[in-house]
Amino acid sequence: MVQMTPGDQAMVKAIPGNDKCCDCGMKNPQWASVSFGTVFCLDCSGVHRSLGVHISFVRSIAMDSWTPEQLTLMKLGGNQNCTSYLSSKGILPSTPIKQKYESDVAQLYKLCLKARAEGRPEPTVLPPPKNRSAYVPSNNSGGGGGGRPMTSISSHNSTNGGNKVEDSNGMERLTGESDEQYIARQTRLREEAKARMAAKFGGGGGMGGVGSGGGMGGGGGRMGG
Repeated sequence: MVQMTPGDQAMVKAIPGNDKCCDCGMKNPQWASVSFGTVFCLDCSGVHRSLGVHISFVRSIAMDSWTPEQLTLMKLGGNQNCTSYLSSKGILPSTPIKQKYESDVAQLYKLCLKARAEGRPEPTVLPPPKNRSAYVPSNNSGGGGGGRPMTSISSHNSTNGGNKVEDSNGMERLTGESDEQYIARQTRLREEAKARMAAKFGGGGGMGGVGSGGGMGGGGGRMGG
């Protein structure tokens, strides 16, 4: 990973629509979403970061390091391309950032851009959601063995009607979850697992690794989506 050269920066800024923030119109934007190939101002970059890297992976045009793949996404994207696509599907430029980029339309555009960069056919629909039921040890202190499926699954409607199912007891980051919330939730799950093991077998259990690690950090080095 290397910083953008002056030539790369000039090329990105010369792409149609990139002379102003994609979301509020402020001139001379210095931040970018690798996920959507767009550029925006400092204030809007904070909102993008709050969405999580699985929605919008934010980089500084001048200060951060970039991979060749990320640069390709930026050169193939552009504010005008993104805005035109979203508008054609009913997502107007004035739509609030969170609502705009968490929509199915925006997520499909992100996949199309990635496919374009990799030389693959662009998808026309989103892939089906991954509805998984996690499996945890039984809480039965009688030692009957076996386990139980995880039932604490939160579901909410996406912006344009689709359903997104998330496992609040899993290791994957939830939509809109901050780094602190993610770490706290994983710590709680790990302690609950230890308690179940202690109740079942006695002693401290041996589940120290449950719920730890994994997941995407807020500033990871790969693109979300």
